[in-house]
Amino acid sequence: MRRSSNSLIVACALLVASMARWAAAEARLQGDWIVIGGKGNTLESVARDLGEPEILSFDPETGWAASARSMRVTGDLTIGGPATSGTTFRFANTLEFDVAKCGQAQIVLALDGDSEGPRLVIENSRIGAVRTEAGNDACRLEGNIVGVAAGHLALRGSAISGNFVVRATGGDIEIADSLVSTSSHMGISLAGASLSHTQIARLRSLDHKIYGMEIGSLGRLSDMSDGPDRSDSAVTLEQCTLRGGGADLHVRGRTTVIALDCDLDSMRFAGQGGAVRRQWTVAVRTPSPGCRVVAESEKGTALPERVEARADESGVARLALTEYVARAGGDVYLRAGRNDATPHRLTVYSADGNKIIGQLANYRVLARGQEVRIP
Repeated sequence: MRRSSNSLIVACALLVASMARWAAAEARLQGDWIVIGGKGNTLESVARDLGEPEILSFDPETGWAASARSMRVTGDLTIGGPATSGTTFRFANTLEFDVAKCGQAQIVLALDGDSEGPRLVIENSRIGAVRTEAGNDACRLEGNIVGVAAGHLALRGSAISGNFVVRATGGDIEIADSLVSTSSHMGISLAGASLSHTQIARLRSLDHKIYGMEIGSLGRLSDMSDGPDRSDSAVTLEQCTLRGGGADLHVRGRTTVIALDCDLDSMRFAGQGGAVRRQWTVAVRTPSPGCRVVAESEKGTALPERVEARADESGVARLALTEYVARAGGDVYLRAGRNDATPHRLTVYSADGNKIIGQLANYRVLARGQEVRIP
């Protein structure tokens, strides 16, 4: 009996030790990769664990790191953190890849057999590469990669340059207040991301040869139907600026994109069923706080819409109104402004909703920052 108890204690101890090893942060070299597993990893801890500064070096005073290898994240990795000063030009971390040529620098999130799902947080940091070689064939076709096959990528207050493409073939994406500016063919590719769990706001994706952003997957023809868009095939872009030589935004498959207060001049569609709903926030100034404002598309218009909001303490109600919906089919290259804006009827009600204070008919929203006073 005592021997059985001792065996059980030993087995439990081994299990606990195994779980502790899994949970602990760890970094190791595997071929041409730095493999990062476990939780709580930072650039500083990874450089310390490797102990090979010629492969990955880190300066704690400046937060600057240089890597000669690509990184494969199977656990958690945080690059950067809270802003270190009041200026946006000072980053908490800078990670530069010093590789032989463009296309050889990668940060990839991928599952391994034991992980719950990798997680990469890039906050107030810059990612770049020493050798960009913009004329290199591999760089023109693919570029360096921040790749998401699974898990979660958060890009906050950061800048990515050096011919990097943010490419998601799985997982979910969170982007806020960040810049992706390269000379590569594309800035952001969300061909396989879980769009229902993707959040993108105040992104600037600039200077790309073909697309500022590509979003959605073509999938298989057998998966497509004439029904409504799938709930996981819609995503909102808020206050984003996209620029690409071929098109600012490339929409694939049956994906629906809501572009709210976005600066983009051109859209291209691949496949059938895709749509871009272009919306703008309108400020309606009312006589007093608490007034209810209702915006309805005028009768007979092709786009039925009804939006309402309450006026804040300053008497202003803000509504997101649709200018138009661009859809796949016919001319697959649509330039913003070639579509007639949807007319709306704006009605202001008293705070209790019993009295109409004022009304404006055939109002067309055409740009960000519009304000209207009623009555």
